[in-house]
Amino acid sequence: MNRFLQLTSVNLPIIQAGMAGGITTPELVAAVANEGALGTIGAGYMTPESLRTTIRQVKQRTKKPFAVNVFATNLQAFSDDVSAMQAELNKFREELGITSGIDHVQTIDYLHKNMEVILEEKVPMVSTAFGLLSKEHILKLKANQVILIGMATNVEEAKQLEAAGYDMIVAQGYEAGGHRGTFDINKYPNGCDIGLISLLASVIEAVEAPVIATGGVCSKEQLEGLLAMGAEAVQLGTRFLAAKEAGTADSYKAALIKANDEDTVITKYFSGRPARGIVNTFIKELEQKQVPAMPFPIQNDLTKDIRKVAQQQANPQYQSLWAGQRVGSITREETVSEIIQSLSK
Repeated sequence: MNRFLQLTSVNLPIIQAGMAGGITTPELVAAVANEGALGTIGAGYMTPESLRTTIRQVKQRTKKPFAVNVFATNLQAFSDDVSAMQAELNKFREELGITSGIDHVQTIDYLHKNMEVILEEKVPMVSTAFGLLSKEHILKLKANQVILIGMATNVEEAKQLEAAGYDMIVAQGYEAGGHRGTFDINKYPNGCDIGLISLLASVIEAVEAPVIATGGVCSKEQLEGLLAMGAEAVQLGTRFLAAKEAGTADSYKAALIKANDEDTVITKYFSGRPARGIVNTFIKELEQKQVPAMPFPIQNDLTKDIRKVAQQQANPQYQSLWAGQRVGSITREETVSEIIQSLSK
C-alpha cells in the first residue's frame, strides 16, 4: 500500500504545490481535493486573518483533506541599508509610473499566529519550505495529529527533516519552479543544484519516511516514472499555475503558455532567495548591473510594489513569473479536472 495515500487519506498520489502569493485560491485547493489529489494553501505571506478566511472558504467547497504550506524561517526583518538597490528599482518604478521606494524596510513574521490558526481550524496537514519548524511547533502539530511534510534539496536536509519528526519528505529537484527549498543559502547561494532523478534516488536510500518527488513534472509519463523509481507521490506547481481556478494573473498565464523550456533562470532579485522563473527585463537588467540582492525577505518587500503594479498593468516584464523547467509543455489554460485527469487516467 502507498504510504502517502494511507497517511493523507487522498485517492491519488498527486500534490498541488503550496505556491505563495495569491495563486492558491480556495477554488483551486478545493477543486484539487475534490478530484482526489492533495490541494495546498500557500500561506507563506498570509496574515492570520487571511489564512483563517481561506481555510474556511476551502472547507465550504470540499469535505476532503487539504494542506497548508508555511515558510519554516523567520520573516521578521528590518533594514535601512537599501539605497543601492532602491536606486536600481526606482528606474523600474519610473517605467511603471509609480513613486520612488522608501529608504527602509520592516517586515512582520506571522508564523506563530498562523500555526495557532492551523490548529484551531483543524487543518490535517502542514508542509514547509526553507528549513525546519521549531521543536515547539512540531510538538504541537504532532500532539494534534497533523501530518508534517517537509521539503529537502539534498540528503542532509532530508535526514534533518526525518530526525525532527516530519512524516514525509518532498525531494525538490533543481528543475523546480519558484523558490528553492534549500535550508542554507549561504552554503548554497543559488540553492542546492541536484537534479530530481539523482536527488530522488539518494533521498529514498537515505530515509525511511515516504518521499515525494517535485521539480519540472508536468506529465503522466513523468509521474509514472517517478513512482516506479520509488516516489510515493509527485508534487506539481507550474502545471497548476495555468489552471482556470488558480489566482494567477492573466498576463502571467500568457507568459507561461508562450515560454519554452530554456526560458527559465534562477534569480534572487525578486525576493532575496534563489527562485526559478521565466527570464524578463527585470531579471536581465539587474543581473547586468550586478548590484547584490538584499537578503530575504527584505528584497521581497522592496520589489513588492513593482510586481503588484506590473500585474495590474498586465506587464510581464516586471513580474516574478515563477515556473519550472517543463514550462514549455504548458500550451493552454485548463481546469483542475482536466489537469488531474490527464495525469491519472
